[in-house]
Amino acid sequence: MLPDFPNIKRKNRELVNKYLQAQVRQDPLLSEIREKSHFEGNRISSIDATGESTESTYRKVSSQYSIRREDVIAKGPMAFIENIKNVAEEIKKQKAKLLFDRLNEVTEKTGNMVDGKGGPFTFELFMELLGKIVIEFDGRGNPILPTLVISPEMGAKLKHKLPEWDANPEYKKRFDEIIERKRKEWDDRESDRKLVD
Repeated sequence: MLPDFPNIKRKNRELVNKYLQAQVRQDPLLSEIREKSHFEGNRISSIDATGESTESTYRKVSSQYSIRREDVIAKGPMAFIENIKNVAEEIKKQKAKLLFDRLNEVTEKTGNMVDGKGGPFTFELFMELLGKIVIEFDGRGNPILPTLVISPEMGAKLKHKLPEWDANPEYKKRFDEIIERKRKEWDDRESDRKLVD
């Protein structure tokens, strides 16, 4: 009978999990989202911006891998690292899908959706989008604009459009007006906040 090394196995498992979590957190989108660990229960409740409470069950995100003995002999620790990177990619895809599914549910429910109906992303759509979202401001009063998640194809198109929009004085004026309106909304929210000792 071969000897068993439970402490070494446990430490290896901990290291693999830490490395896997670090790989997942490198995703530009997922790294922006705070995570909180829950150690018991099978449901979670949250309160949205309108004050409505929502309860949901946890959704499973998982992946698996196996390593052939020959790969460990040939590649050593790199055999593990390559497989963990593949697992991290799968987990990132699953988490992103859950995120966008949830966003679709919420925006459909609240009516806070902008539908371009398959057309091009125009300045009008951009203004409509900005009008529907909450914008925060930093200590100097500068807007903290949200991250737009778009396809690579749309990104390439916007790369050319954004300088045109920025150079257009009418567009600039309309953008500044929306930002001022959002600043007033933010000031009103901040002044309504209750300070806690």
